[in-house]
Amino acid sequence: MKEIYECRNCGVVTEAPEQICEPRVQEDIHDYCGTTRERTQMCDSMKEQIAFVCGTCGRPAEQAELVCNPLKTG
Repeated sequence: MKEIYECRNCGVVTEAPEQICEPRVQEDIHDYCGTTRERTQMCDSMKEQIAFVCGTCGRPAEQAELVCNPLKTG
């Protein structure tokens, strides 16, 4: 299983830690999805790459499988 990273700054989740400003490893989807974000400003490095958000908590994600209720953006 690949590691999943959450940006400590904006909450984006991804499998590519080099794409986010302040990555930290998340053990599984329950560590981050469904929680309320304190910040809503997305890191500049991820703005163009975010294709999904969670329909439950609004967390942005690079891949659909990284959130519990994925909705396609755009």
